[in-house]
Amino acid sequence: MNAPYPPHGRPGPPASDVHSRLLAEPYAAAQPYLRIVLTGDPSGLGGDKLAYSISPHLTALLCYRTNPENYEAAVLDVRHARAWGLGKQDLWFAAMRNLAYEPYDLQTFQTNADTPVHVLHGIGWPGSAHVMRLVEVAQEPLPYGAVVMLPSPNTMLFAVLRSRRSVSLLPFLYQTFQSLTRDGDPVTDQIIWWRNGRVTAMSTQPDPGGGVAVKQTPEFSFLLDHELPG
Repeated sequence: MNAPYPPHGRPGPPASDVHSRLLAEPYAAAQPYLRIVLTGDPSGLGGDKLAYSISPHLTALLCYRTNPENYEAAVLDVRHARAWGLGKQDLWFAAMRNLAYEPYDLQTFQTNADTPVHVLHGIGWPGSAHVMRLVEVAQEPLPYGAVVMLPSPNTMLFAVLRSRRSVSLLPFLYQTFQSLTRDGDPVTDQIIWWRNGRVTAMSTQPDPGGGVAVKQTPEFSFLLDHELPG
């Protein structure tokens, strides 16, 4: 991704200039600016990027923040890891540590289920990236994980799964997602299940009855049928 992500503010320097500088500077100078962003279909980015695929329609990218005043970033590739003598996982954990210091606004809405719906908006960095550190954001135990939707790069909806009663809020979560996508395209329309640091995406489609139909993974179905308390 050579263009800024997302395209806020004035354009930064050409991507080739940024990459040339990064390849020449020591890792210690670059490390504070490492971040993570989420994107949809990454097929146009090439196969050499430092990325983690969540689904065919959702990918987490390692990037270098080029402007502290907006969201401009250059996506990193294998050349950078090689130049710095580090593995992708080392760079990933460094970016995650940096992401923990990015401010965000968190709103909580009570529901008829046993768990609220939270809406997170990024302030210093796109809010959708915080799905990768959901356990810190939620600030409560997540033995069964949480369900997440990403209506924009800067917005994350999530609800902690506490019991089978929690599942009843999925239609509300989806309706809220739809209301927040009216002004732009979502990162993905999939429902994401976060559990124990693992992120799984499940496709959705509107239900004729006004709810949502979710193509559940076998693991998520097992959770609903056998693990969640009544």
